[in-house]
Formats: sequence, C-alpha cells, structure tokens
Amino acid sequence: MREAYQDISVDRLREYMARHQENDYVLVDVRQPDEYAQGHIPGSVLIPLSEVNERIQELPVDKDVVLYCRSGKRSRAAALFIGSRPYVAGTVFNMAGGILAWDGHLLPATPNLKVFDLEGSDQDVLYRAMELERGADRVYSALRQRYEGHPWAESLAALVGAEEAHARCIYRHWAAGKTDPPAFAEVYGGLAGDIVEGGYSCTSLLAILEEQSLEPCRSALELALMVEYCAYDLSRNIAHRFRDQPLEAVFNSIAEAEKDHMHLVAQALTLCPGG
Repeated sequence: MREAYQDISVDRLREYMARHQENDYVLVDVRQPDEYAQGHIPGSVLIPLSEVNERIQELPVDKDVVLYCRSGKRSRAAALFIGSRPYVAGTVFNMAGGILAWDGHLLPATPNLKVFDLEGSDQDVLYRAMELERGADRVYSALRQRYEGHPWAESLAALVGAEEAHARCIYRHWAAGKTDPPAFAEVYGGLAGDIVEGGYSCTSLLAILEEQSLEPCRSALELALMVEYCAYDLSRNIAHRFRDQPLEAVFNSIAEAEKDHMHLVAQALTLCPGG
C-alpha cells in the first residue's frame, strides 16, 4: 500500500528548502485567507483546504508539493487528498506542527493512551472498532452541544450520525459470528466510548480544545479533522487485517467515508468567523 504523503519536520523542511531551487517544489498554505494575510511562509501559495479538490489541477504531479497549515491537521488532510491522485511522481509532504512549529510555538501534546490492537479473534477486532466509533460519537455530540447555533457546527451533527452508522455496519458482521447476539442498541449503549481512533482520550481532547486561545471554530474543526484522519488510517489498517475477506471491502468503504467527512469539515472551515 503506497503512502500518500510523508510528514516532514520544520527543521528538515528548512534544510530541504536550502538544498532545492524554487522551481523544484511547490509550497502550499491550506489555511483560510485571513490567516494567510496575517502571516505565512514566504513563497507559499494559498489554496484553502476547502478548495483543494477543485484546484488540484494547479498542483504539478512531477514536482514535490509541501503543505502546511496552522498546526498540521488541515495540511495532513490536504496531503492525503493530493497524494492519493494517480500518477504522482513527486513527493507530497505535510509539514508536521504547522506554522506554529515554524514560528516556534508548538501545541500541547495530546496523550495517545492506547494503540489499536489488530490481534485476537475477528469478533474482538470488530468489537474494539465499535468502541472507537462510540468514542468519536461522544466527542462530536459534546462539540455539537457546546457550539449549538453556530452555522459551522452543523457539520458535527452529520458526523454524529455517521459514527453510529459505521458502528451499525460493523455490528452486523460482529453479530454474524455470535450465537443469539444482543440487539445493536444494547451493545452500542453499553460501549464505554472513552477512546477515539488514534488512541486519544475523549476527555483529554475536549480539555485541550478548551485550552486553545484560537476562536473555537477552527480549533473544534481541526480536532474533528484529526479524529477523521485517524479513523481513515485505522480503517485502512483493519481492511488490510481482513484482506481477501468480505470485511476488507467493508472497512475500505468506511475509510472512503472518513475521507468524505474530512471534505465536509474542510467546507465547514469556510464558515469560521473571518474565514
């Protein structure tokens, strides 16, 4: 499975830029116009994340493309979209840490509590996958409730329903391997849902969001992008775990849906104040 992009640290990118001519690569800022106007890396072009799909033809397939945003979350989604194109000869880079790292101000670390275990029986893996869907559901429900009434928060309502739909899909395959399984509502309601894809604690994610000084729209949506990216990555790995079995197609389909969710969040970013 070819990697769509590579993360690159700020230090490595500075070295890369020093070694290469300007026409060897394209540097792209995927933030909103007001953020770009306040300050950007010299030489970067502005293509907001919400416009990447419609402007993707502006980016060469035979040169390296380096993407950055505020913290590395939006640009990671953009790198996935761009690097997934067929016939990409150049390398797509995501600048880890974003312009905060470039300027020397890193975000606080988010503790990764638990790495998803692909070992065990098929039923074990499927149950753990439902647990994570429940966790994401909890995060989006909390965000939607907190920011109810804001136009950009409407996208979070769609994500809440999507996480439960994914859990229902997984449940059908989990239940098929059980004798007299309990109903979905009973299983889903009994899930702890304290961890989301990527191994992050729901509580810690919401606490970190509260600590950010940036207005809540972009912070909340960047958090959603991180969750959806981790969900995409995990679904691809679970699909590989079930390769050559019917569940491979199921989890690849879920992975594609997670990419669609990233597009949805990207569009919501245009509704942020000043966007």
